[in-house]
Amino acid sequence: MRQLAIIGGGFMGAALAQGLVDAGWRRESLVIAEVREARRFFLQEELKVPCVRNAREAAAEAPTVVFAVKPQDFHAAMANVAPVFTREKLAISIAAGVKIAALEAALDCAVIRCMPNTPAAIGAGATALARGKHANDSHLMTAFNILSAVGKTIIVDESQMDAVTAISGTGPAYLFYLAEALIDAAMAEGLSREQAYALTYQTFVGAAQLLQHDPAGPEELRKRVTSPNGTTHAAITHLQANNWAGIFRDAVRKARLRSEELGRQ
Repeated sequence: MRQLAIIGGGFMGAALAQGLVDAGWRRESLVIAEVREARRFFLQEELKVPCVRNAREAAAEAPTVVFAVKPQDFHAAMANVAPVFTREKLAISIAAGVKIAALEAALDCAVIRCMPNTPAAIGAGATALARGKHANDSHLMTAFNILSAVGKTIIVDESQMDAVTAISGTGPAYLFYLAEALIDAAMAEGLSREQAYALTYQTFVGAAQLLQHDPAGPEELRKRVTSPNGTTHAAITHLQANNWAGIFRDAVRKARLRSEELGRQ
């Protein structure tokens, strides 16, 4: 018997399957439902995980089902698998913007809603979990262990999911945008494209690792490299004078408000 069915073999579904295999799950305990034939072939060749075309077939085999489909495909996927769902099953959704109440109404089972982010594809994701009214502590830990295979996982209330979306869900794009700006600035100051990319990439990787391993926190780490009247001081002072932190807070709020809007549609 399968332990887990993943509905959707796209970017996140494949990343989750790979993370679980890397964490020690037997390939035979997983099954991925994917409608695209070429994608099924790729997943079976690359991951060596069983794949089927029909989501209902996959869901019938496993006590836990992860929905890794796009929001616009979500309701069709739920309608397809609903006939094989029972109260004993656990539904885990990583579809952005889909409320727990919608899953509970369609499937009448324990539900865990998740918000992962794209670094999950390399096992470095950040995921928040929220449980529905039928989910108990055992359900929550099952979902926690599954999503922990692709990175760091925390537990939140569903009311906090829009804020999660604006921070960790959207967060990688903030860093990518900053990297774009830093690369452009580097080339404007005379570095070649190759030099700009190399220095920017490694600076981001090194700073992230330092942030993770040094308990001092971001403010103290920034202060350590900000000598009075030095180069870093000149740059940070310019950013502060132009209310960079305030602009960034406003951007995060815009993301949260948009997440709320999408959830009402």
